[in-house]
Amino acid sequence: MKSLHEKVLVGIYREFEKWSDESLACEKGCATCCTQNVMITAVEGELILRYIQDRGKEEWFASKFQQKAGTRRPQFTTNGFAESCLQGKDVTPESYGNTKACPFLEGSCCSIYEVRPFSCRCFVSSRVCKPDIPALIPEYYLSASTAVMQIIEHLGQGKCMGNMLDVLLALCGISENKKYFQLLPASMSDQGLANVVKALPLPGFLLLEEEMGEVGSLLQAVFNCEIEGKSIEDILNNR
Repeated sequence: MKSLHEKVLVGIYREFEKWSDESLACEKGCATCCTQNVMITAVEGELILRYIQDRGKEEWFASKFQQKAGTRRPQFTTNGFAESCLQGKDVTPESYGNTKACPFLEGSCCSIYEVRPFSCRCFVSSRVCKPDIPALIPEYYLSASTAVMQIIEHLGQGKCMGNMLDVLLALCGISENKKYFQLLPASMSDQGLANVVKALPLPGFLLLEEEMGEVGSLLQAVFNCEIEGKSIEDILNNR
């Protein structure tokens, strides 16, 4: 059974998908952007692990880590970066060079598509992209995606956050997931914990006034979405 936070996460996914433009160039089998450069929160990782466990695919899951490329500890979380910007500090967004294909790709399709993290859900393009042709994304869409990432981080505050494969490894260290470690190479047991950071609360959004019309409607829909008789806004504020 999904936890309350996992249900909230699914509600956020649903509201974003209803808001996002359906006339994008992305389609099934388009996997140029499906790399290991994916940041997630522990709540997103827990949803993935539950999906794996419910289908009895633990050995299959463990085998995917044989394809893991080098990762590193992020300098900022999304909310950490936003807080620095709101305080007027001179900060530069991090650039990640891990472009190796995601291990969950099978035949150019995502094998965990149903529970893919938000970083995958929001990365789209209005033109067909290729290795030498980058994605084309409207500025307001980038701002909306960042705002939703901030909400998801706030949902998972206090828990770990980082590269998807590192977070999944870190979660495998929890007692209820120890069985995964028995299937993973011993050298991987501490990799996840060494490379994750703590998710932070929402300090405020990085939105321009002219973006509030497009993005504000999405944020309002997310906050008003009801989960178990409460709005997501009330749940996030512990009301």
